[in-house]
Amino acid sequence: MPKYAILAEGAFDYILSKTGNAIIRYRPEEVVCVVDSKSTAKTAAEVLGIGDDIPVVASLQDALQYDPNAVLIGTAPPGGQLPQSWREMILMAIENRLDVVAGLHSFLSDDIEFNDLASKKGVHIWDLRKPPDPLPFSKGSWQTRKTPVLLTVGSDCDTGKMTAAWELKMELELRGVKAAFVGTGQTGILLGGFGVPVDAVVSDFVAGTIEAEIDKAAPGHDVVIVEGQGSVNHMAYSGVTVGLLHGCMPEMLLMCHEPDRKLDTFGYPMTPFHLVLDIYLKLLEPFRPTELVGISLMTPLFDEKTAVERVKEFEEKFQVPTTDPVRNDMTTIAENVISLIR
Repeated sequence: MPKYAILAEGAFDYILSKTGNAIIRYRPEEVVCVVDSKSTAKTAAEVLGIGDDIPVVASLQDALQYDPNAVLIGTAPPGGQLPQSWREMILMAIENRLDVVAGLHSFLSDDIEFNDLASKKGVHIWDLRKPPDPLPFSKGSWQTRKTPVLLTVGSDCDTGKMTAAWELKMELELRGVKAAFVGTGQTGILLGGFGVPVDAVVSDFVAGTIEAEIDKAAPGHDVVIVEGQGSVNHMAYSGVTVGLLHGCMPEMLLMCHEPDRKLDTFGYPMTPFHLVLDIYLKLLEPFRPTELVGISLMTPLFDEKTAVERVKEFEEKFQVPTTDPVRNDMTTIAENVISLIR
């Protein structure tokens, strides 16, 4: 079992360290500490509200006292590049025979200095964002696919698409449904151990690559749940979102949203929720009927009363099961999915 020291220097919060946060939430037994000098002497629970007494330490040197066997880069910096100031930490980790797990666009295993030292020390470097080679091209296999696919989509980046997908998978499995999970980003791939980093795939091959992953995952399962990426209305990330949408050709969509968010992750005014939802459905309309099976809301900045009000408001307006899967659970959405696949 991995024993991670999560590297989140200067970025340990509920959004910026989302890869590390997911492991803290779903696999806390695999985390021995978090490295962030700005939150040192606190616990994960004090910073995030999850993770109980997982300690936050000031440096990787301090982390060694907790006997990690691997370091996980827990943040997702813009552009996916390794901060230059982190090189020393990575080298120290390898020198101390710790495996390195990274979800960056700059592949650490291709770095000569890292790779040479890792070979010398018998250390494994796992670049979660390395795409398959060769890349598969789309075959249109969705036209004869027997297993239904559900894709999480969002009104913006960082709206909880991976969390909603993983929570739904677990809820369905509690009800005896065989649900496959296909990760499409570093966090989902790390959690599920399966998937493809679609934002690192050449654009012409995004649809074919996710189609191939679904084809591999579908046998023996009742439904395939695919982690969404980006947003169709985002000025920087819409390309990967549309490629993923048409590669999946999903029968079901689960829409993810943070109520009251005014600006998207690039500081542009948020598009009204109903318009974004309509765009998703319209993009699939030429190919197949697709149903909205639920809405997953992200409400960490609301008090309990306000969160309940927002959930009720969206449920009544759009007439589909709505929940915050972190505050509550996925019961109603899971039941809706089951009614459609059985």
